[in-house]
Amino acid sequence: MYETLEGSVLQSQITSIHGVVFYEVVLQTGAAARRLRFQDTFLNPAPRAGEYLKIELILGNVSEVRRIPAP
Repeated sequence: MYETLEGSVLQSQITSIHGVVFYEVVLQTGAAARRLRFQDTFLNPAPRAGEYLKIELILGNVSEVRRIPAP
């Protein structure tokens, strides 16, 4: 139900869906690479490859995104 992902951004792309801006990122966690999409209101400016993010999910939906220092 509740999941926390921490990892490095491998790819990041800006997508507009019906005029709303989303970021599509591929996040390399300790276990595997995960593809996630979240609205630009969660993180500004856009994520870049090499940055580290902490992403909170509830029922598979992003609820919070934060930049974190590299481990």
